[in-house]
Amino acid sequence: MTARPLFMSFCLALLALGGCINLTKSYPEKHSYALEAIRQGKTHASIPGTVLKIRKLRASPDFEGKELVYRTSDARYERDFYNEWFVPPNAMLTQQLQNWLTSTGLFQYVMDSSGPLPATHLLEGTVTALYGDYRATPAKAALGLHVLLIDPAKNPPAIVLQRDYRSDIPIADRSPEALVQGWNTALRSIFDGLVDDLYKGLPHRQP
Repeated sequence: MTARPLFMSFCLALLALGGCINLTKSYPEKHSYALEAIRQGKTHASIPGTVLKIRKLRASPDFEGKELVYRTSDARYERDFYNEWFVPPNAMLTQQLQNWLTSTGLFQYVMDSSGPLPATHLLEGTVTALYGDYRATPAKAALGLHVLLIDPAKNPPAIVLQRDYRSDIPIADRSPEALVQGWNTALRSIFDGLVDDLYKGLPHRQP
């Protein structure tokens, strides 16, 4: 057999093979999520002249990425490439915290650290836990926050409040949607605890 017929036979074989095998490969679709904490409690009377500035929260290196994180054993964590936060979690939680504290009315003004008014109080914090705890059944949405409230007028600046907050909410199943809903519940619980502590600890509060 000459070279040309051999070449044609090879091409026909490739065409036949291509007709039998689907060379396209489908990949799971990526999904993006966001936390939202909507406050429905009573509004406190503001302390006149108070300005709370909230510095952007930091996140523990384990939880600063955009992928959702699952804890599958005491020593093992996994990142979910296909389910992620819409924005980095520290930025998202900072905005939710600002919205929540604004709605309480505890401070006359609440703004981020770039706001134009001088601060009477500074709030900063670190996200210490943000993962799906899948070590047991039922699974849980784990959320932790370390908070510092600082009086910058003192020399040196004084810590008014320093506390760790933690909430572990059981979830119905291990889907990302159920996990995010659990985190929303955990976030409301932590923010409620923070507001209670602020109300008790701030001087000159109104009745």
